[in-house]
Amino acid sequence: MTLRDSTPVLTPLQALSRYREDLGVRLADNRMGVVPGVIGTVFFERGSQPEVRQAILACFDRFDELFGEHLKGGKDADLGKFSKRNAAGVEKIRRAITDTPSYSQVSVLRSSATDQDTAADYNIQTLTGIAIPQDYVSPTGRLRVPKGKESGLSLLKFNVPMELVTTDEGLAQYETFLRFVCEKLVVRGGYGGLAPVLAFSYHRYMPQEWALASRFSGLEIDSTAHLQSREYDPVSYEGESTDDMTAVYEDLRPGAKVGRWGFIKGVNWYTILGELFIERLGGEAAIRARLDRADIGVERVNACLLIRAGEFPRLGAPEEGLPEPYVFVNGVLRVLRDPKPDALHTHIPDLPSADAKNARAWVARFDLPDAPALREIPAIVPQPDRHERTRQNVAGGSPCPEAGWWQTPAKKGSRRYFNVGEIMPVIEGSAWGATVWQWSPGES
Repeated sequence: MTLRDSTPVLTPLQALSRYREDLGVRLADNRMGVVPGVIGTVFFERGSQPEVRQAILACFDRFDELFGEHLKGGKDADLGKFSKRNAAGVEKIRRAITDTPSYSQVSVLRSSATDQDTAADYNIQTLTGIAIPQDYVSPTGRLRVPKGKESGLSLLKFNVPMELVTTDEGLAQYETFLRFVCEKLVVRGGYGGLAPVLAFSYHRYMPQEWALASRFSGLEIDSTAHLQSREYDPVSYEGESTDDMTAVYEDLRPGAKVGRWGFIKGVNWYTILGELFIERLGGEAAIRARLDRADIGVERVNACLLIRAGEFPRLGAPEEGLPEPYVFVNGVLRVLRDPKPDALHTHIPDLPSADAKNARAWVARFDLPDAPALREIPAIVPQPDRHERTRQNVAGGSPCPEAGWWQTPAKKGSRRYFNVGEIMPVIEGSAWGATVWQWSPGES
């Protein structure tokens, strides 16, 4: 008997049939404050730009095509009222996505709920970064940031009811929409799987979210996803300290000081890796080789890899133990996690929650007992070795530094072989922006 067949496995239908009442929180007036759902959460780049906001709108419109009959409410601004929406109200949400200036944040949602205190079976929302509206000069005068520079990653998240994925058709709907989102956006990272879905006024339900995640290992803690975007966004700088910088970079510039290293949150049914994290694991071919197992899916979609741990999402009920496919994938991806993650909940006095101590244990729940400690991040960005240096990202229009297979997220299906010195083309009109060619080892 192997680890994989030593414990029972609950399909979503079996898990929901057995634990439906345990997975929700019913209010006194019979509304639901928490419902069992399947989430998809992605952090993506350039959310202030008009073409990316058009892509966000395409995601909202596709969600409406799939689940519009359920979508009754919404919100069209960060401080806007969460309310029932007629056709005009829906159009106001759509216009907010595309018409909001790049220097203002888009914060909208569409939902099956019509108020902020009821958990929604169906929901899609976004919170974008912004472009700096004017030139910035630090108080010391030593750091200057030009107008229009992007500030931070953006977030798109959605959820559907757990009941949807109890059928093959519903499971396919979820997966197809997740792929669609990753095709439209330049995704830095994300995840998808079962989760307790909290009402928009989520603070009051965080203790219940923690209790459920503590009991069922397959459930994701995602109520504060909007606070996680910085974790996926590395920054390096020059200067005495972060209070007195002379230069700041949106990547990890060799020799610069590390501001943020960039980490993934952890592993669930779907774990989504952008190019930064793919490169850290040695490239797409290396990841595919290490995850080469019949029940593990690895799929390239635009600028990211979608890694699926098993044919369907697992609840991780007590009788199941830890979902073995999740443990297997975690064994490969765990090195991308923060060795000292912050809390996943805001402060809750007198009640257990995903505070810093609990969050560190929770994100490591799929680690094997003998797993080595995660490496501490360096204070200075290390120099790549000589061979790695030839494989750094290459700007379009530059000569190829090393013969082999390369690809660019600026164009779908761009992977091709270049000889040394061959000019690597520029992809004109790409929503990605500047063309950057990346080493893509493996066979054609």
